[in-house]
Amino acid sequence: MLTFYNKFSDTTISIVLMLISGFSFVVMHSAAKYLSDEVHIFEITFLRCALVIFVLAPMIFKEGTKCFITKQPKYQFFRILTNSIAMLCFFYGLTITTLSQVTALNLTVPIFTTFLAFVFLKEKLKLRRLVALLVGFLGTMIVLRPDVSINLGGFLILTSAFIWSISLIFIKKLTETDSAVTISLYAGVGMVPATFIAAYPYLSVPSFNQWLIILFIAITGTLAQTLLNSAFKRGTLAILLPLDFLKLVWSVLIGYTLFVESTSYTLWLGGFLIVASSSYIAWRERK
Repeated sequence: MLTFYNKFSDTTISIVLMLISGFSFVVMHSAAKYLSDEVHIFEITFLRCALVIFVLAPMIFKEGTKCFITKQPKYQFFRILTNSIAMLCFFYGLTITTLSQVTALNLTVPIFTTFLAFVFLKEKLKLRRLVALLVGFLGTMIVLRPDVSINLGGFLILTSAFIWSISLIFIKKLTETDSAVTISLYAGVGMVPATFIAAYPYLSVPSFNQWLIILFIAITGTLAQTLLNSAFKRGTLAILLPLDFLKLVWSVLIGYTLFVESTSYTLWLGGFLIVASSSYIAWRERK
């Protein structure tokens, strides 16, 4: 198995991990959307974080007690803090604005993070990466056709996107010393207090079938986060973040298949630009 992986560069492996991570995030969000008709979204979020340590148990057993030790507690603290603030802004904003505006504004994360990585991590911002990033964002705007007006909800979502981008910078710094499992473990456990506060007014006792879906959400969400950490450990943010736009394509495909959501010519045009920009990055950076 190791011989097989050794045939590929860290960049290639990081791209594959990022793609699987993005798809896993979309699957988790789809499951959460499905369940949110029966269980409040805040409670789903809280239980997903609370179950992280159980989902990670096999990897914790493999790594041993070292996965509980971080070499950068300061960055872990600020990562958890920024993640919590971003989450609270996101969920409150979600309740007072339109879904299209939420999705559009949240996809500014790759742009924010790319420039933050350029400034604080000194990552190179090559012209082809920048162009691919902007083309992917253009494709997203064509698909979503969002309302350009920014209300309080939109402002909170944009604030959430920027703060989450800062959190991604902390994750990238943590990958220099901590394992992907350690980063996921600290994030999941560290997010429990904030998500519990948000969920407390809506707490209920899920049924057996609801617990199964919640467990599925916890597994896919933890897998997505751990793969994201692994991708960040191997590759640069400037290469990986344009691939994040593919989440929109996968969301549309799942939405059409499971939720019978309609499609239009703008969806296919924008989707083509998103896939083209992401594929170009992956092809140009392969080694």
